[in-house]
Amino acid sequence: MNYRQVPILALFLACGGLSPAFADGSVVVAAGQAEAAVAPRTAKLRLVNLPALDFQLQATVRCAGTAKSLTLSVADTAKTLHGDELADKDPAEAALKVPARQVALAASSHFCVADDPTSADELTVPAFATAHASLRCAIDDRDSAHFASAQLEVRLVCQREADDDQDVSSDR
Repeated sequence: MNYRQVPILALFLACGGLSPAFADGSVVVAAGQAEAAVAPRTAKLRLVNLPALDFQLQATVRCAGTAKSLTLSVADTAKTLHGDELADKDPAEAALKVPARQVALAASSHFCVADDPTSADELTVPAFATAHASLRCAIDDRDSAHFASAQLEVRLVCQREADDDQDVSSDR
């Protein structure tokens, strides 16, 4: 970098460091634990296929002006609530059904093994996925965006009454 580029870079960084007029707007997202029933699997399979997961998300929003929209997402599944849907809701709520093809497999060698009744019937996976929230606020003719995320927990429950090995989801 030469000396002529330094003032340009400094000006760029100074402009980028200016506080937006809407700095007091914010969003906080939270979710309850999701639960999924899974079929027993053979001992040689170390990964547990999961079905679609239902997440109940809540978000508290604060805007200096007006909340224009709130988008809540998990993996590639998203729901957008617009200003009129946010007006009298605190917290805003959304249910997201995340298809099996969008979630990772769970790894556990001691959970829900078909021929091993001593294997665990329940498994809690903390930080299994992440919920994201994007809030768009407006005041006068200016918009601002605010972001938040929260880790999601999944509780897996083994359905031992099934005699078959774990089925591979058709979504995968």
